[in-house]
Amino acid sequence: MFWNGSFDMRARASVALSAFGVWAALVISIGARDARACSICGCDPSGGVLGLERPAAGDLRLSVDGRYLWKESGTGAAAEGEKEGRTLVGVQYSPIRRFSAFFEAPFYVFKSHYDSTGFRDEHANGIGDVLLGARWEFLQFGGLVPKHTFAVTGAVKMPTGDNRHLEPVDLGIPDEHKQLGSGTWDKLAGLWYTYGDFPWVAYAGGQVRLNGTNSRGFRYGHAVFGTLGARRTLLESRSLYVSLEAQARNAGYDLLSDGTLDPDSGGLVGYATVGAGYQVTMNLLVRATVQIPAVTALHGQQREHLVGFLGFAYDVSL
Repeated sequence: MFWNGSFDMRARASVALSAFGVWAALVISIGARDARACSICGCDPSGGVLGLERPAAGDLRLSVDGRYLWKESGTGAAAEGEKEGRTLVGVQYSPIRRFSAFFEAPFYVFKSHYDSTGFRDEHANGIGDVLLGARWEFLQFGGLVPKHTFAVTGAVKMPTGDNRHLEPVDLGIPDEHKQLGSGTWDKLAGLWYTYGDFPWVAYAGGQVRLNGTNSRGFRYGHAVFGTLGARRTLLESRSLYVSLEAQARNAGYDLLSDGTLDPDSGGLVGYATVGAGYQVTMNLLVRATVQIPAVTALHGQQREHLVGFLGFAYDVSL
């Protein structure tokens, strides 16, 4: 069940969709700056929220996440576009109190690239890079139902996605940004703090992503993620909540195969994020979220986007 009056349940419900839900997302290009490559775009902007919550001990959380993404970049002959439909299958299980393990497997129904004329010159589908990790609440205090919780997270992204996709237009040289997977083992570590005083939940956290180098010598820039947010439960039934967050994503330059850095990659993006969630049943939650790029300091020529999410999450008691 998502809410039963305990802090763990409230914190769990407040963030359930970020980690496990059925996502449908529409990404709309905005802004005036153009982009050729961006390692921040290699980070799911909703990533890292697993540090905020876990299922109740003995519960299993299941998800099938769907996302539609559309973006354009560049001008003139260098203009390009990308459309993708991605399904993310997720499982999170808490065998004991304070600990949970999670698994995420993305599947690209389609990942298409378009040239400056609008012609689709690239198309791929298949599984992406699988993520496996865990969360541990190492400190709790502030009453019988703890108001303060500190947690650490750790995860490994495995190179399960195709990293050798090649089309005739690529002239024998794979384009790194058109691949289903990065071809690398990446490591993620995070630290989270949550304050619960019903009907309010406030939280702050950070996560570091260290990327590996693939067989062609390419490496996405290492990245740092930060989140500061609050949620409030509404209605007498406690079935509705609203949220407001400030999120930051900062990535380094991508390392190209020839050993140089890509000048049009990485940088800082700050998002203002608003969301709402509704508990349909004791085990099912639906949530909608909109991310607005409020601050951008990207390297070279790049453009950021408005991002919208819609999702569902379901818990099973074992």
